[in-house]
Amino acid sequence: MHKPLLAAALLTGLFACTSQQPEHDPLKQSSTALPDTTVKYNVRYRDQQQIEKVIYGFAENFDNGHLQQCLEYMDDSIRGEIDGVKLHGKENFASRVLQLGESVKDAKFQQRHLISNMQFEMLPNDTVKVSMYCANLWTDIKSGEIQLMAVGYYKGKLVKKDDKWRIAVLNSLPDSRLVERYYKEHEDSAATK
Repeated sequence: MHKPLLAAALLTGLFACTSQQPEHDPLKQSSTALPDTTVKYNVRYRDQQQIEKVIYGFAENFDNGHLQQCLEYMDDSIRGEIDGVKLHGKENFASRVLQLGESVKDAKFQQRHLISNMQFEMLPNDTVKVSMYCANLWTDIKSGEIQLMAVGYYKGKLVKKDDKWRIAVLNSLPDSRLVERYYKEHEDSAATK
């Protein structure tokens, strides 16, 4: 009785993995849309708290150079892009970010993430879509000078496995991309006139 359901699930999963996805543009996804109150999937407050701890824990460990501990907050199949580093699985992230960590370990600055306006949207299969604003600051440890390095937002998804939330998708989207796009669109429209 369960074999036909298992076969259907496997075929559906195989098709989803092999189908071509249209070009994904996270900049077009708004987190300010009014939620559909008719949807039966609501993010429970306890889950929101756990998701916040995962995100804040990831950011704090990243800021303090504990990059190996960042992996504990990730799903094995994480994907996305953080500051130009493409994510295709936890091990890919580990090798690329650990190399980056080695290259700046003697730098005399402290990075900090300031995260706010976190929004949650429940999806099926214990998955939650999140969006939040983020500002990255660097403090020069010698002079105490503080620099604002980037402002923008993070968008992603978390998935619950073995009763723990893990980051499955993470995209950092600095506002500088919006500025570049704005000027590019205006240049293109001026060139066609």
